[in-house]
Amino acid sequence: MPSLPPGSRREKLDDYSKTWAGVSWKELKIRSLDGTKLSVAVARPEDSFVAAHVKRKKVIVLYFQGNGASTPPRTPMLSNILRAAAKDSPYDWTLLALSYRGYWTSSGRAHQRGIEKDAQAFVTWAIQTYGQDAENTELILWGQSIGSGVAAYAASKHLESTQTTGVARISRVVLETPFVSIKSMLAAIYPDWWVPYKHLWPFLRSWWDSEEALRKIAESPFPPRVLMLVASGDEIVPRIQADQLETHCKDLRLDVTRKDVLGALHTQASTLEQGKRVVSNWMADRKVD
Repeated sequence: MPSLPPGSRREKLDDYSKTWAGVSWKELKIRSLDGTKLSVAVARPEDSFVAAHVKRKKVIVLYFQGNGASTPPRTPMLSNILRAAAKDSPYDWTLLALSYRGYWTSSGRAHQRGIEKDAQAFVTWAIQTYGQDAENTELILWGQSIGSGVAAYAASKHLESTQTTGVARISRVVLETPFVSIKSMLAAIYPDWWVPYKHLWPFLRSWWDSEEALRKIAESPFPPRVLMLVASGDEIVPRIQADQLETHCKDLRLDVTRKDVLGALHTQASTLEQGKRVVSNWMADRKVD
């Protein structure tokens, strides 16, 4: 839903600049695998510019947004978490937020096959631009809601294509308000046998399958750590989805951490103080309580 709420595609980063408080944002343009023009918002803690000449470990956070709205209204939340993660950290932090085709100022029309191309191109571009020093670069993929499916897919494809050394690897994946798959969501939302929707999954236009993506991630020689951030009051994704996904991660022997944000609705998991603290501390490798 790239055009909801109305006017979301006309928003500008600077509309939210008063909320950034110590974080600098800018918009860049990249190309998807099929040439579609995509927008990427780039955030840096302002203090990091002071010591930019000092060789430090780089942490590159790649953010994959949820279904509705655009990047600009997400910048206050992203700024808060980036600022908290970078505080007292010895690392050099950069956050990159992708706008899928058809979203914000990106060209094209949103559909899964196209967004898969966007996600792969985004990861490749991020590494080529910010992670050329593979040994000193850590990649963190973070997806929210539908974006958790995109992030899991992007991680699986990157790990599948980089079995050799010399390429920056993904060390962590954040799945915020995740789901098993779109097919499983139909069954979870419409469990009654007489309701036809769950039987119509072959006709789905999107099928984001995090279960399959995590299986491929687990097959990598160097699987990343996984954080599941769950909204305890999620009104969209049933809690059983998180339970099934957590069990799946454990069965695959992935290093998974699950944190439920108390009182959070679907879009609040990373905006409430507990969620902000969990994500920022986990990304910065600090104690998560």
